[in-house]
Amino acid sequence: MVLFSYAVAREILQHEKSDHEDAGSRPPLLREIMRGAHVGIWHWIAQHTYRRPKRALGKEPILRVVDIAGLGLFTATLLAVMVIVGDNWLHLATQGVDITHYDDPTNYTENQKSDPAGIGSYQAGFTTIDRCDDQLTAALPQNVSAAPLPCSLNETDGLTNVVYPSFVYLTLGTGISQVSSDFNGLDFSHLEDEEQRHTATPYQVVTYSPGGNASHSLLFYPDAATEYTEFGYGAHYGIDYVANTTSMVTQCTFATQECDVHAATTDLSDGNNISIPFHCYDDFSGNLGQTPATGHERAQGWNMSFYQLLNGTPTRIPVQAQSNPFHFYIATAVNSIDLSDFDSDSSLPEGTPGNGSLVDAGQGFTAFALNCEATIYDVTFSIINGSFWDFNTSISSPQKASIVQAPLQVGFGQYHLYQAASLAVLANNDSVAETMGKALSQTGMALASGAFDFDNNIQQRFRWTVSVTKVPKAPFSYLVVVCLVYSVFGMVMTALALHLRRRPEIKDQQAKLMVEWGPELLGKDHREKERKKEDGSSRRSSSDLTNMFS
Repeated sequence: MVLFSYAVAREILQHEKSDHEDAGSRPPLLREIMRGAHVGIWHWIAQHTYRRPKRALGKEPILRVVDIAGLGLFTATLLAVMVIVGDNWLHLATQGVDITHYDDPTNYTENQKSDPAGIGSYQAGFTTIDRCDDQLTAALPQNVSAAPLPCSLNETDGLTNVVYPSFVYLTLGTGISQVSSDFNGLDFSHLEDEEQRHTATPYQVVTYSPGGNASHSLLFYPDAATEYTEFGYGAHYGIDYVANTTSMVTQCTFATQECDVHAATTDLSDGNNISIPFHCYDDFSGNLGQTPATGHERAQGWNMSFYQLLNGTPTRIPVQAQSNPFHFYIATAVNSIDLSDFDSDSSLPEGTPGNGSLVDAGQGFTAFALNCEATIYDVTFSIINGSFWDFNTSISSPQKASIVQAPLQVGFGQYHLYQAASLAVLANNDSVAETMGKALSQTGMALASGAFDFDNNIQQRFRWTVSVTKVPKAPFSYLVVVCLVYSVFGMVMTALALHLRRRPEIKDQQAKLMVEWGPELLGKDHREKERKKEDGSSRRSSSDLTNMFS
């Protein structure tokens, strides 16, 4: 309104020169407008709308000088409101989002201070170790019994052991994970500390069911799928990659009746006289109440036999046998629940004493037998954002399958499997056969882990996420246009004011307006309001401006 006051002063001078009869009139509405009071806009609009004078507006007719002043205040206020609306619209529509960037990890060298190459490893896949090369490339042996032991076993001085036994049993004890997705939400930093203390291995055996189908237990390196939040790369960063590994799938069915598992003890209350005979086939029979005669760990209550069908008859096979899939029987008696405590309507895991799946062997022992088929797969998988994305499988060669089969067949991991069987009969959510199939796959891969080592990724990309502000185009464009119009309006008025200011009479008239209706009048009104407040009066007096003009 300071800029507009030059145009108002010019209009007043023109009225005076033209001897208009209203040239000396100074209506109250002009005072409100020149002071920039927003109520003056409404009064000005109302005066034009009703086309008649209002008592609150004074009895003077509508003057051109009032229109010029009112138009200036209306335009300035409208533009200010449009700026405020645009600013609030932009504020409400703007939101923070995370944007993910990708790059080739090989673009970063180890000499950089913040080295993405240190994230996990570029070797997140798994392949067999060098000592297995000859076995994998050799033809299937004609004389199986004379063939060398699979490379996952090591025979020294007549004693057979798994390769790298300390590593294998660390994997068996600490490396079986129940996590199958969202590895980026877990903290695996403790594995590195435990690995340095030789209390854990970097390997993990995870179980993943692609599409909800068969459960694959596979060797996995979870640290490569971890999300990191340091080094200044944004909210988090990590590696997406494609790699190879090996998995095992085991599917079991109950063979309790087929193996004739039953309690033969006359006095079931005598804990020292428990007899649980079984007979699955001629080469696989015994008593679950006694320690087995074969097997490296020889857990009492656990028996296991690998076989092949010859003319439809199961026949025990040596450990050098190579086939994929391979088959085996399990017979076990676990001391976990007493089936006699359950009635026929109780919810037992896939089987009750009535249908023969589980046998009450007395003294709290539960016995059952399983017939299992295990398949070894070559897996190519991709990890994106810490979870499995693609999971492609193909059946491995018999030579490779024997690497996983051999440690199980010679009897390693029996105590681990016996414990899994004890828990399986308590797992009402899953069947005993399904639970044991998963446990056998996990144990088999853990026992064979010594024969595998890290392998280079097929593909990888460095991924980092940064938080940015997303500005919508519509409110942003609107606010830019309004601000440009507002700026142009201000520059035009500034140019007009500078042009009119060069005329002395307009400069003097504008100064007079500022003195009469500017800060001095505002100060006078403020003092008047303070006086009325002190007197406690609620009446509001009107100002008569006509005597202020000479």
